[in-house]
Amino acid sequence: MEVFGKTRRFVMAVSLIVVLMASLVPVMAAKQVTLKVVIGPDTEDNRAQNQVTLERIKRFEAANPGIVCKPVPFTYTTRQDFFIKQASRTAPDMLDVWATECELLAGRKWIIPLDEYIKTWEKADWINPSAYDPFRYNGKIYGIPFSGYVKHIIFNKQMFRENGVPEPTLDWTWDDFLNAAVKCTDREKGIAGFAPMTRGGEGGWTLTDLIYQAGGECEVYENGKWKAVFDSPEAVTALQFLKDLKWKYDVLPADWNAGWTDVYNIFGSEKAAMVYDADWGRNVAINGQGMDPKDIGVAIMPKGPGPKGRQMGVQGGNFYVINALSSPEVQAAAWKWLTFELWDEADIQALANSAADYRAQKQYRAQFEYIPLKPDSPYVEGRAKVFRDNADVLLSWGSDEFLLKLPQTAHIEPPIEAQVLYAQFLAPAVQAVLSDQKADPARLLNDANARFQREYLDNVE
Repeated sequence: MEVFGKTRRFVMAVSLIVVLMASLVPVMAAKQVTLKVVIGPDTEDNRAQNQVTLERIKRFEAANPGIVCKPVPFTYTTRQDFFIKQASRTAPDMLDVWATECELLAGRKWIIPLDEYIKTWEKADWINPSAYDPFRYNGKIYGIPFSGYVKHIIFNKQMFRENGVPEPTLDWTWDDFLNAAVKCTDREKGIAGFAPMTRGGEGGWTLTDLIYQAGGECEVYENGKWKAVFDSPEAVTALQFLKDLKWKYDVLPADWNAGWTDVYNIFGSEKAAMVYDADWGRNVAINGQGMDPKDIGVAIMPKGPGPKGRQMGVQGGNFYVINALSSPEVQAAAWKWLTFELWDEADIQALANSAADYRAQKQYRAQFEYIPLKPDSPYVEGRAKVFRDNADVLLSWGSDEFLLKLPQTAHIEPPIEAQVLYAQFLAPAVQAVLSDQKADPARLLNDANARFQREYLDNVE
């Protein structure tokens, strides 16, 4: 009987353990989170980067037990594609989107505010507060900036010295800019004071900078509707200024019809003293035209005239956002993915490793990167050391004062159909005033503004 009793108690104990383990299975399973992670479409030009993403997934899953990543081929290239995926709930849980998208995505409640996550993020203090501005909506932050540009001016230091022009200060104006352009222009030598982009969409891109500097806007959101406003007096002033650079002051290249690459070839061949740049333009001048990097200076945009004048340059780039249709558990996992290895030591080491490749190719790394971090952040300081240690091939520009001021001059691109606006509505006005001395800036912008409103903004829901 004693043996039977012990056997019975043993069987009951085992049964209880089995029941308890079985009851834990759903709990353990419930803790597993599946995170839809963006990966590029499976094309030849994406495969190398996709492999990088897959390796990152392995490291992330190892560091975050309970989170399983599901790669989702996706690129935020058209809003329509995202709308379809969002409606079917197949869109990724974390996306990188253009700097223009905050109003659209936050307004539709398709992305979540990140303020609570940012409060406890150890790298939050690294970020320059103004870098968040394109993704502030109703007082909250909806995106983390990670790459991009703020347009500014690059100038030929040697030309400025030879013509007795002081280098631009952090508070220079259109008058200072004009003075530099006039003094550096030499018609006999074929040298222009300023070479703007004027052809195609780049022409509209250039005019947008001037409109912002004059205190104008291109699009505003009022009473639940988008309104085109690039027919304002400030916008007319901007287009008139560009016209005057050609016809009144004669400081543009004789062949002013130039695209993106053209202006940097002109600048690199020392046929223009100033051009607008964002990131890779100076690479053309240095590696393509053999320009001495030491001759290139940087300046923020000059302040436009009048009480509304301001120092502004178009800001583009990308932000990380989290999908509002994902569950809270998935959103928390998406934040972990978003911040995983962001601005870490491995990236700094990769930059250091690239120096040998540039030396072997007898080229420079001549990109200007807008990093949305404070100059004294560990990541920026680490990168700065790599640049100092490899100054023969890794080029950097700008004082701490310049780098701090640059994001304060940023103005996001027009939020609705920016590329269409540039190419089809603003660029023709630029072409008109530079090809016809009698062209009327006010009439050109009034007509273009009305058409853009009718054909595009009136159709925005």
